[in-house]
Amino acid sequence: MLVTREADYAIRCVIEVARHGRISAAQVAALQGISPTFLGKIVQSLAKAGILATRRGVGGGIALAQPVEAITLLQVIEAVEGPLVLNDCLTNPPQCGHIDVCPAYSYLCEAQDNMRGILDVSFAEVIGQMPQQETELPVFAGFDGWSSNGGGSRAAKVGDAP
Repeated sequence: MLVTREADYAIRCVIEVARHGRISAAQVAALQGISPTFLGKIVQSLAKAGILATRRGVGGGIALAQPVEAITLLQVIEAVEGPLVLNDCLTNPPQCGHIDVCPAYSYLCEAQDNMRGILDVSFAEVIGQMPQQETELPVFAGFDGWSSNGGGSRAAKVGDAP
């Protein structure tokens, strides 16, 4: 099983949004080296899943749609990839007619449960384990700050109060 590039980018996007508060998709794309077009698709999936909230125009951007403590790695992965399963026999309903006689089924179930349990960690925990960084957000032409933090034309730094 391989977590896709889309899921990796979705995780990185949510981390940036959680670290910076409201932020533009262009800034996330620049900070993470993600194609803005591809990131736009990911943001749509995350918004549809209720993980991110988006707003266009002045004072717009991307923000978390729920508290950072309520969003898990598993939710973000499944928002862009669909249900995370190791094998077809573990889908709901199972896509295998041999479950009753399969000697590996119980092991696959245990592995599936363990994987899902490990990924059911909040982004608050994930971010809490990250080293503190002083990274300037890229400032784009015409960007003069967010109305929610009093405006201004300086670049926000990671760790600045929202």
